[in-house]
Amino acid sequence: MINNNSRSKPNILFIFTDQLRGDSIGIEPNSQVITPNLNKLANEGFSFSRCMGNAPLCVPARTALMTGQLIRENAIWSNRIGADPNGPSHVRNIRDVGYHTAVIGKTHLWRHSAAGKPGQHVKEMEHNLHDWGFEYTHELNDPIETAWMGCHYTDYLEEKGWLEDHRNYIQAWVDEMRTGNITPWGQEPAPVPEGEDIDSYIGRNACDWIRDYTDERPFYLQVQFTGPHDPFDGPQPYRNRYDPNQLDIGIHEPHDPPTGAIAAMWRRAPSVHKATTYQRQRWRAWYYANITLIDDWIGKILKQLEEKGQLDNTWVMFNSDHGEMLGDHGLSSKAVFYEQAVRVPCIIRPPTGNRKGRTTDALVEHIDLPITMLDIAQAKPLPNSLGRSLLTYLQPTEAETANNNEKEAVISELFGQSTVITNQYKLTVRVDDHRVAQLFDLTNDPNELQNVRDDPHYQDTIASLVEQFVLPLDDRIDRSGLEDYRGYVRRTGSVN
Repeated sequence: MINNNSRSKPNILFIFTDQLRGDSIGIEPNSQVITPNLNKLANEGFSFSRCMGNAPLCVPARTALMTGQLIRENAIWSNRIGADPNGPSHVRNIRDVGYHTAVIGKTHLWRHSAAGKPGQHVKEMEHNLHDWGFEYTHELNDPIETAWMGCHYTDYLEEKGWLEDHRNYIQAWVDEMRTGNITPWGQEPAPVPEGEDIDSYIGRNACDWIRDYTDERPFYLQVQFTGPHDPFDGPQPYRNRYDPNQLDIGIHEPHDPPTGAIAAMWRRAPSVHKATTYQRQRWRAWYYANITLIDDWIGKILKQLEEKGQLDNTWVMFNSDHGEMLGDHGLSSKAVFYEQAVRVPCIIRPPTGNRKGRTTDALVEHIDLPITMLDIAQAKPLPNSLGRSLLTYLQPTEAETANNNEKEAVISELFGQSTVITNQYKLTVRVDDHRVAQLFDLTNDPNELQNVRDDPHYQDTIASLVEQFVLPLDDRIDRSGLEDYRGYVRRTGSVN
């Protein structure tokens, strides 16, 4: 169905990264990351400095963004569970009001490894993305699966004669991950010529798509980079822009040991606990290099949009699925509820770019973004979503409305656990029985070093948080889906 009024609507460009933590862009206080294009985007738009992911893991977080649902509602408790493409979808709703919908990059809305037998290809699941509402798709899989599964990027590498070297490189990294003795500070650059890495491939394809776009309809384009997700394999020229000796090493003070599923993730990386200061600095340098590479491509994409004459007719939004621990708290990767894994960058630039670098520290979350996009497109709302449109923050005359619209708490969930984040506290409980796993007093302990769940002085606080923010969400739990997940954990002994 094409809406006759669609021609007058603005385009929407959603740029999305994988595993980019909220403090790792240049506009953050004391940041050491080189991101001039994201800085410019923020200076022309509005930044949300306390945007929290609804899940610190790929598939659950991306499903929340698509559906506007909390994890308890769609039961995508881990990466091993595929989302239902026929459920709620903001992309489908935007398509239905006359937008051309397209995606380039890694969607990870379905379990790539489930179809990851040698010789299989992501194109075999293209119908899945069409069901979500995308008309044009150019999907890539997770970097790890490119070792054995085909996608548009591996097709390109094969054509160039680089596929075997790429797969040997990725397989060596996978083998290291499986032993638990990961050494990200020792990661070599990807074994392809400069400019031929996977994120450059995505950025180049996005530029070409914008350049060649001729449809009269407005477009909704998602550009989904696979980085800075490990392996941190950025080209050497980008690494050369960072001196490891000059980089901070993050949070390594003694802290209370993590519990439950979080402890299981902590035990997976014994080499991380023993890393030297210089190894931690190199780790950050390689991670930051991947971010700067992506930032360069963001600049090229926006330049292409400007040359097309569409920059001032396009809403540009930037976000990520989750963060990266980078050795903080003795952890690598994600899948925990610490700040470094949960907080993500969020920038919205309106077509006129006239927000002059405004920032808010109001709590927002992933599910607010699809509601915002539907608001921009004037499309049908998602049913029963707790997400709220962020456009009120961008309207100076509605500042009071925005203040009244602020959330007292946001939610992040994974592995059958739910975390309530307020301005002062972070409480983690089991979803089904509310058993408390962690409580951090963010005012007195911003680095989340002391779990005070057993402190007598905090028992009334826990009871209040549960009553105010946990109990009201119980009727949103997909009990059958949660039990299916619990059954999987019991059978396999694995939370993911």
